[in-house]
Amino acid sequence: MEILLVIDMQQKYMNSYEPDLMTRVNTRIKEAVESDVPVVYIRNVGKIENIEHYNLADELKIVSECSFTKRWPSAFSSDDFIQFIQNLNVDTINMVGVDGRCCVARTALEAVKRGYKVRIYLDSVAAKNDNFYLKELPEMRDAGVEIIAD
Repeated sequence: MEILLVIDMQQKYMNSYEPDLMTRVNTRIKEAVESDVPVVYIRNVGKIENIEHYNLADELKIVSECSFTKRWPSAFSSDDFIQFIQNLNVDTINMVGVDGRCCVARTALEAVKRGYKVRIYLDSVAAKNDNFYLKELPEMRDAGVEIIAD
């Protein structure tokens, strides 16, 4: 089974990225729903777990109640998320969201290490520092992450 993992598309972060990122992410969410692919949301709540300041973005298309919080860059720092994807028998994780250089990259690399097939949709991922992000893409590709460029 595959899922669409939406990483850190939170109101607090949206001013740091291109305004049309939200449209592209919402398009991927719509495509997932049309293909009966479960959509899972991950929110970074930081070390202090100040959850009320880390809400999902207002314009983000919410299509499921599958939402998990994490304190560290990788979504795999959430035991609840790990348990959820194990119970669902997930084998493929499609990823969109922010930040491509940190949370998306760390989640992708850890997912591959754990044996998951991983796809990152470049049109629906953004990074605050494109120079670092572009340097990490080959590392992710070499690790086995499929980079989808369209």
